[in-house]
Amino acid sequence: MRFSISRQLIVFLSLVFFLSPVRQLAASKSTVRGWLSDEGCAGGRAKSGDFTGTNPDCAKKCVSEGKQIVLVDPEHKRLLTIANRDAAMERVGDYVEINGDVDEQSKTLRIDSLKLLEKGRAMCDVPAKKKS
Repeated sequence: MRFSISRQLIVFLSLVFFLSPVRQLAASKSTVRGWLSDEGCAGGRAKSGDFTGTNPDCAKKCVSEGKQIVLVDPEHKRLLTIANRDAAMERVGDYVEINGDVDEQSKTLRIDSLKLLEKGRAMCDVPAKKKS
């Protein structure tokens, strides 16, 4: 019996030792800029190649109804699901800078700090540019 307990302990410690570096590689500290939105609207736009902000009022409504919060990252043309949504609730619809852990494998972002860069607004409120 004593042998099996020692062997189990060795196996457990080996797993912890070898899997810890893998987990550290999966999530890395990053600074990312983009728009906070809901997964529905942002996902549809991203599928068509559009990595811009969405209507903030619509995004807030969808998030309040239970949709996931995502960061639309135009630089890397990706969506990152916010792992700790409470940290982002007040800024849904806005353009922000987030410092946190990005897990590329699961496409998630855990927010350490968030900074407002630009208040979001519906693009239908923006006048069309005049052609020269």
